[in-house]
Amino acid sequence: MIKELITYPDERIRYISADIRKFDDELFELLENMRDTMEHNALDAISAIQIAIPFSAILIQNGDELIEMINARLILTDGNEEVDEVSPYFPKGFSAKIKRYGKIKVVYENRQGELCHLDAEGELSFRLQRQMDFLFGGTLLDKLAQKERKAAEEILVSQHEGVYDFGVSCPTVFIRDYYKKAAKYIMGGVALSFITPFFVSKEIQQIIFSIDKIALLAVPILMVIYFFYAQHEAKLYKQCTSCQIGNIIGTVVIMAFQLLIVALGLFFWLAPK
Repeated sequence: MIKELITYPDERIRYISADIRKFDDELFELLENMRDTMEHNALDAISAIQIAIPFSAILIQNGDELIEMINARLILTDGNEEVDEVSPYFPKGFSAKIKRYGKIKVVYENRQGELCHLDAEGELSFRLQRQMDFLFGGTLLDKLAQKERKAAEEILVSQHEGVYDFGVSCPTVFIRDYYKKAAKYIMGGVALSFITPFFVSKEIQQIIFSIDKIALLAVPILMVIYFFYAQHEAKLYKQCTSCQIGNIIGTVVIMAFQLLIVALGLFFWLAPK
């Protein structure tokens, strides 16, 4: 049966594929569905996760032979080559230059559960590595350096803006995190000042205490800004798990608890007696 392929920006491609333990009719049906989908889309390889089934199964064309690979593992590699790679997960016309092993050896099981191995090089090697990336929740974007990945994501977002209701791709850095970091740095600085009574006079301790009080007043303000800006980013990046409102509230609760601990320490320990 032909199944629908997962395509960008569907985040199910990130699921880790579980090893297959039962070599039964359910597995055989999965393999046949993968074969039908592969032929229908004129692909030369397919992983089960590409049809939203998170099981460790790959079909790959090797000349006239279609190889079924269950629980594939990479055991040997040799050489590095730069490849201009495309993927059926991403839109047609999108490619990225990445490095792949020139030669690999893979062990796997066939549909009878028998242990097999395959030595692959060149294009077959690159194709098989791409499928194995899918098994572990990876795409070709994960092979890029941060700068190149950001540029590639911007291209993908611009190509799909207004087409999908998934928001834009998750950025590597969220602006809200700067507010959280600022709050943590302030609280960390105040906490470090707790050791000053051992080294300074009471007059200097009074000055430090006054500065710390003013500094801590900034933390609730940063928390409020963080909370509302995080909700703004949640609307932009709807598919990002870190953008969910539960995570945002949880972060604010943790920050509030940390602020309470630091404030108690400030007034009960550092305050001049």
